[in-house]
Amino acid sequence: MGHVNDLLEKRREFLAGKINRRQFNQALAAVGLTTTAFPMHAAMAQSGDHPTVFTWSGYEEEAFVASYVNLHGTAPDFSFFADEEEAFAKLRSGFPADVLVPCTYKIPHWYRSGLLAPIDTSRLSHWNDIVPSLKNIPGTVFDGEHYFVPQDFGFTAITFRHDLAPEYLEPENASWGFLWDTNYTGRLSMIDSLIDGVAVASIYGGFNPFDMNELEIEETKKLLQEQLPLLRYYATSMADVEQSLAAGEMVAAATWNGSRIRLLEQGVPVTFMKPDQPALNGNPQGPMTWVCGICLSATMDPSLEQQAYDVMDAYMSPEAGFYEVTEWAAGHANSKVYEMVDEELLLDYGLSKNPDDVLSKGIFQEEMKQEARLQEMFEEVKAGM
Repeated sequence: MGHVNDLLEKRREFLAGKINRRQFNQALAAVGLTTTAFPMHAAMAQSGDHPTVFTWSGYEEEAFVASYVNLHGTAPDFSFFADEEEAFAKLRSGFPADVLVPCTYKIPHWYRSGLLAPIDTSRLSHWNDIVPSLKNIPGTVFDGEHYFVPQDFGFTAITFRHDLAPEYLEPENASWGFLWDTNYTGRLSMIDSLIDGVAVASIYGGFNPFDMNELEIEETKKLLQEQLPLLRYYATSMADVEQSLAAGEMVAAATWNGSRIRLLEQGVPVTFMKPDQPALNGNPQGPMTWVCGICLSATMDPSLEQQAYDVMDAYMSPEAGFYEVTEWAAGHANSKVYEMVDEELLLDYGLSKNPDDVLSKGIFQEEMKQEARLQEMFEEVKAGM
């Protein structure tokens, strides 16, 4: 019982951002568990009477599934993954799940791999309320059928200490180039991933990060090599990044929009800059827009199909969206949410009463067509080659 209490405390620390996912996984591994085995929700014990939702930790919170609980008396079952690569591998190996929660840039690969089932949007009570620009995101509709329902969105941009780098408050300096500024050598950070790291370098260079030719890949590699000695570290945890910014050890970092809110709550003077100045070659820059949502598994238990749709409706509800906007500072796909939230708060969180206003200014993440080549290149950069 002591192990369980220890792990519950580690889970609370993880959800509060006090430890990173790697540290939480180490705590699980110490007692022979994984994120898919540890009961992250009081109603998680899998009975077979409810659909299994395979998702990121945090999306089991009661606010997200309240309408499902009202209908069925208890929450759906949950199982968790640390990232989409882990989720993909487990699904390919036969891991049973009914509802999946990936982000858009993985949908084409999961579709081609036979992991997804088509969604009948006429069975979703909130479909007509979805923000228009999120309904038909490229790579989520195949042969006229939807394989993805958007739930939430946010941005990858730059959180920086404006007291330490006040020049970057000037609109003409709003560029990803901040993360290549030699004046702040050793006090910058980039996210350790293709979609949030390599893609940033590509956008700064003025290329399409989701479909590059070999010359553009080589130019992106040069930018990453130039940046490497300027970085304090490649980040694998937003909690670590936020701690470094709070301590003044770092001046700027690529983050998601929630970092600014958490730092401001601690009294740390930070700004979330969305780069919009021209790239090195004159092409437009912009923040990256991530959109995550809900899919039906191709191996869904047919007897649980209606319940799976009820799960999707719960996540799409304005009540779930209100919680996500106000507590997580993320955008939500249901347009009715923006009627429920104070305009001043929305503006402070980088959102709008009309979400398409902010969505139109970002670069939507897509499948990276040269993913294997880019991964090879990125590993070479990090190894100092």
